[in-house]
Amino acid sequence: MAAFLYLVYTIATLGLAIWGISLFQQSHRISEILLIVVLSGMIYDNLIVSVGHIINEGTLLKLLNRLRFLFHNLFVPFLVVIAINLAYIAGVTWASNPIVYKGCWAIAIGLITLGLVTDFRQLELIPTTFAGTLRYKPKSCRVPTLTILTILLVAVVGFYIWCQTQWLWMFMGTLIMLVGNIYFAKECFWAPSRFSS
Repeated sequence: MAAFLYLVYTIATLGLAIWGISLFQQSHRISEILLIVVLSGMIYDNLIVSVGHIINEGTLLKLLNRLRFLFHNLFVPFLVVIAINLAYIAGVTWASNPIVYKGCWAIAIGLITLGLVTDFRQLELIPTTFAGTLRYKPKSCRVPTLTILTILLVAVVGFYIWCQTQWLWMFMGTLIMLVGNIYFAKECFWAPSRFSS
């Protein structure tokens, strides 16, 4: 059942990526390019999880899952740049400051470096099954620092967008993601036998 849901997520995210391409053709904004990059990582992630039981446990699936974590580390921090661009479009005053724009790029690159050095470089994977899916997860539990820091930054920007435009969904979405990541971190450290990534 879960494998089917991940396939649905893959198709839905592919649809969003195609929509993002059409938006880029109209506006030529860098935020749309970055959004397509992030969505491509999500498409890959969901696809590999959905077909893991077909590929079966072994070197190939382990490599494909290792790429999942690499793409996560490389792409997720770009959400900070995307958020700042959205804030600029929404009319948030400080988001139009060139220093803020350059700073968000510096933060994104810093988060990518942090993730590669602290998480990906030492990554050891073991197979795990969850609700009919087969994937590889980290052997040792770590707090998802990169993801949590990224979500917190995007949540702050989302709050300002909410104040400016009354559009609260970006802020609420990041809060839900934050709760989810804290929950999985709690499960990892307090009940490792139940943790699945």
